[in-house]
Amino acid sequence: MLSLINLMLEKVIILFGRASSFLIIFLILLVSTSVMLRYIFSVGFTWLQDLYIWTHALFILLGISFALFKDSHVRIDIIYRNLNLKKKKIVNFLGSIIFGLPLCYILILKGYEYFFRSLVLGENSKETGGLPNIYILKFFIFFLGILLFLSFINNIIKFFQKND
Repeated sequence: MLSLINLMLEKVIILFGRASSFLIIFLILLVSTSVMLRYIFSVGFTWLQDLYIWTHALFILLGISFALFKDSHVRIDIIYRNLNLKKKKIVNFLGSIIFGLPLCYILILKGYEYFFRSLVLGENSKETGGLPNIYILKFFIFFLGILLFLSFINNIIKFFQKND
């Protein structure tokens, strides 16, 4: 049963990790277009700048849980790198319980409030000509909490599965 749950969690995390990786290509195209328009044609669009800022934010927000899943996130390895696999699993388990789940709780709770307030207010870019509906971007802060929660639950399940 745990293996099935673990497999489903991994598929969701991988799906959004792959979506995030495609966003980087879109981001490169947006920034390149913006730079060419500005420096070659002396034309600038606020909405285009907002769009590449949004894309960059989405790339990060959707990719964080995938980085945690692949164990490619930044950590201080002074002690961790010298531990054997069993002790690393214990550190990952305790880190998920002590730090990860409370972080997810805060992101989900506060992220939802942040998103919902923006939705109710019909918040738009403060810049003239910027993108409307900022609540869409703010939703992904809340969604980050959900994806991280799934990733930490995945780590906790891995701890209870057969030790390598």
